[in-house]
Amino acid sequence: MLEKMKNAGYTALGIGVFLLIFLIPVAFIMGSVWIGEYVLPWLFTIAWIVLAINILILLPLGLFRKTGAIGGIGMYVSSYAFGLTLWFLGLLLTYFVWGFLGVFIGLALLGIGVVPVAMLAMLLNGEWGTLLVLIILTVLTFGSRMLGMYFAERAEANAVPVAYE
Repeated sequence: MLEKMKNAGYTALGIGVFLLIFLIPVAFIMGSVWIGEYVLPWLFTIAWIVLAINILILLPLGLFRKTGAIGGIGMYVSSYAFGLTLWFLGLLLTYFVWGFLGVFIGLALLGIGVVPVAMLAMLLNGEWGTLLVLIILTVLTFGSRMLGMYFAERAEANAVPVAYE
């Protein structure tokens, strides 16, 4: 009788651990969706402001030899604002179109898979405008990152060495 109670306890413990392991990703996904619903409007506003700063300030700074490093580093850092906006938009679109399973599959692809999954969902649903927004944000994210690295590397290569005594 005691052995059967032990086995039942181990079985209950195993089921509890299994449910806990299952509930952690569920809580992460649902929490991310909840945060994304509140943060995404702010992220779009920030992304527009950062885009204006990139075009009006950082791009001209990156073109000149003495200020190229500042423009490059600024553009590189700004790519994270575009990337965060893109990731949350991809997460929410995937969740609202394909549900929890779509987000789970997207997150299983190293966390960034929600963006390609969202692009596929928009493509299959014929949401061309939203697909275009995802593509533009992807280009802005990686374009500003690569352009920032280019400006910074060019400025470093053109830097005048200073002799310290």
